Amino acid sequence: MDILLNNGKVAKKIEPISKQHLTKIKTNTQLQQEEARIRHRIDELPLQDGKMNTISVVLSYYLFGLSVRDISIMTKIPEENVSNIIMLPAFDEMVKKVTTSILENDQNNVRDFVQKNTIKAANKIMEIMETAAPKYALAAAQDILDRGGHRPVDVVEHINKMDGELRIVHITKDEKVLNAIKDVDYEEIKWFIYV
Repeated sequence: MDILLNNGKVAKKIEPISKQHLTKIKTNTQLQQEEARIRHRIDELPLQDGKMNTISVVLSYYLFGLSVRDISIMTKIPEENVSNIIMLPAFDEMVKKVTTSILENDQNNVRDFVQKNTIKAANKIMEIMETAAPKYALAAAQDILDRGGHRPVDVVEHINKMDGELRIVHITKDEKVLNAIKDVDYEEIKWFIYV
């Protein structure tokens, strides 16, 4: 659509640009903070000189499971040099940091997944409790009670003998088992010893 201006010129109307087509530009302060953060992370790395790129490439291939010979072929670095790089303490430290970082990230992903599905799982347990066969409904009800803090108490009794030996006995809440354990005095059993 054309627009006629007061001076008689015709101008084309420009449609507004949607925000999704715009690129957000960082301020100088944001850029400085990001650069400081990156420099700080680089300073924490075991090596900061020009060897870092070579070690990083060897580390990548090593973590992918390539042998020293295969890494040597891929990087065109002699096998002896690749072996020397792998034997560096800094290399070992980087392997540990990278694998720890990967494992922590995986654990966070699992935690996030579980957290997102907690309500769905609780609803499923409630559905099973209300609609399933009695055997499964009972198991679901017990699970809900356990998770709600109403789990049956496990009894652990500590018995200390006179000779200083400590014996830990796990006792369930079965009355037969509780009644089977009795304290006795030496006088009551001394005739067994001399018989």
